[in-house]
Amino acid sequence: MFRRNPTKPTADEIQELFESSPPDAGFLNASPSSPPSPARQVQFSSEPVKSGENGILRSQSTSNIDTDARLNRELKRMLSIHSVVSTASTAARAHDEAQSRGAQTYKKIGAGACGAIFAQDGKSVVVKVAKGNELELWNDYLMHAKIADAFREFDIASIRVPKYYYYSPRMNESFFDQNPGLKAAAAPFCNFPTAALLTERILPLPKNTRGCLIDKFCDPNPSMRASARADPANHDCLVRVYLGLPRGWGTGRFFSLRNFKLHLNQMVELDLNVHDFARRMGDAMAIMHWAAETDARDVEFALGSASTAVPLSATSREIERMAPCTYTGPESRVTEDFFHRATELWVLDFNQVKHITMDEEGVAAAVNAAMINDPYIPKPNADTEVGQEIWEAFCAAYLRTAEKILQKKDPESALAYMMGLDTYLFDLPQKFLDGLIEAHKAKSSSQGSQTSMDCNVSGSQGSRASTTSPT
Repeated sequence: MFRRNPTKPTADEIQELFESSPPDAGFLNASPSSPPSPARQVQFSSEPVKSGENGILRSQSTSNIDTDARLNRELKRMLSIHSVVSTASTAARAHDEAQSRGAQTYKKIGAGACGAIFAQDGKSVVVKVAKGNELELWNDYLMHAKIADAFREFDIASIRVPKYYYYSPRMNESFFDQNPGLKAAAAPFCNFPTAALLTERILPLPKNTRGCLIDKFCDPNPSMRASARADPANHDCLVRVYLGLPRGWGTGRFFSLRNFKLHLNQMVELDLNVHDFARRMGDAMAIMHWAAETDARDVEFALGSASTAVPLSATSREIERMAPCTYTGPESRVTEDFFHRATELWVLDFNQVKHITMDEEGVAAAVNAAMINDPYIPKPNADTEVGQEIWEAFCAAYLRTAEKILQKKDPESALAYMMGLDTYLFDLPQKFLDGLIEAHKAKSSSQGSQTSMDCNVSGSQGSRASTTSPT
C-alpha cells in the first residue's frame, strides 16, 4: 500500500456565464493554441518474411510465427507514444485536398450520450451536436474546459487533452446556416434548432497502423480481413487502453477498429510500455481530481493521432545550406500535414464529469466514479505480476502529482503538512487509493458470493434431476 490563449474563456469564466444566464444567452468563441508534443519518426516496414537457409522455404507454422513477430514489432513502434507514422492513405489525401479547396465536407464519426459527433475534412476539428437536453452538452463544455485548463496550469504534458474551441447555443441558428454541410450531415440524427460544441479532433490512427491491427487481431479468414479493410467505419480508429482488464481474446466474426479495445495481455504481447501508460493515467487522474476538482466520471483513455505541425523543423544549419527563398513546408503544401501522424495518449469524453469537494465526501464521489472507469485504470487486486506493477506505477504517479498540485494550490496547508501540524488535505489522495482498494475488494467479494450461489443452485438442480431420472 502506498503512502504518501488570451481570447479563450477559462473554465471559471464559463461557470460565471452559466450562473448568470442560461446557455442560450451567449455564443462563446475561441481559438486553438498550444504546440504539439515532440515526436520521433517511425516508418512502416513492409519487408517480407524471409525464406529458410539454403533456399528452402520455412514451414507454414514457422512462417506464421515470423509474421506475428513482425506485426508485434510494427505495432510496438506505431502504438508507442510520440511515435510518428507516415501515411499515404486516401483519407489523408482527402484531408489535404479538402484543405486546398477550402471544402466543408462533414461525416459522422461517432455518437455519445448527449450528442452526435461530426468531423470536417481538412481540419482537425470535431463538432458535437446536441441530440436532446442542451444542458448536458454545456456540462461537457464546462468540464472539458476545467480539465484542459488544469492540465495547462500545472504543465502536464504526459497525456493530451483535446483543445476546446467554442460553444454555439441552440438559439444561435445562424451557426448552422453558416455551416450547411454540417447541418446536412446532422439532420438524420438531430432535431433543429440545437446546440453545438467545437473541439479539437483526435485523429484516427493511420492506415498502416490499422492494417497491422487487422492482421494481428482480426480472424485470419481472408474474406473477413478484406471486409475489415474495406469497412469505412474502421477508418475512424481509436484504441482504448484497457489497463484494468487483464485479458482480451479474439473478436470472433465481428471486428471493429472504431474504439478498438486493447487489453493488458495484448499490450504485454506487443511489448508496449504499460508501466508508462499507468504513470500517465496516474498523472491525469490526479489533475482531474485535485486541480480541476472533478470526479473524472466516465472519462476515457485512448491512443489516437495528431497531425504534425508545419514547418517541418529544418535546423538553422540546414537552412544555411539552402538556396535563398527555398520552400521548406510540407510536400502537400497545406497548413496541416496529414501525411505524418504522431501517436498520442488522450483523455476524452467529459459530459458525465461532476464537480467534487476537497474533503472525504469528494473522495467518496471520486472512488465511485473511478469504478465506472474500471476498464482503464489498473486494478489493485491484479492476479499477475505485471498487473501489480502497473497498479504500483499508477499509485506512485498519482500521489506524486497530487502532492505537487496541493502544495501549489494551498501553500499554508502545505507548510502545516510539512511541520506535521495538519495533514488532512494531503491525506485525501491516499484515501482515494485506499477507497479504490476497498471498493475492488467489495466487488470481488460480491462476485464470489454470486458465483457460489449460482453453483449451489446448479448443484441442487442436478441433484433433483438425478432423483427423478429413470435408472
